[in-house]
Amino acid sequence: MYDSFIYATPIAAALSAACAAALAAAGTARRRARQGARRNERGEGVISAAIAVLIIASLGALMWVGFKTLWENAEETTNSEIAKIGK
Repeated sequence: MYDSFIYATPIAAALSAACAAALAAAGTARRRARQGARRNERGEGVISAAIAVLIIASLGALMWVGFKTLWENAEETTNSEIAKIGK
């Protein structure tokens, strides 16, 4: 019975050291993969914000052109009606 403990202890120690090394390597690989994924998505927020700003700016420009056209039409109509009243 004691003979099996004498041989089992070094074997268990060697196995646990090998398992620990394998787990450490796997953990390092997972950490690197996570860091790589974070690095790849680093500028996503900036790009999304820039696209949103461009969309809003183009909508604002289109609204300004529409408002300006509407205002000019209303101004012409108002001036012509005022001119009719004065005659």
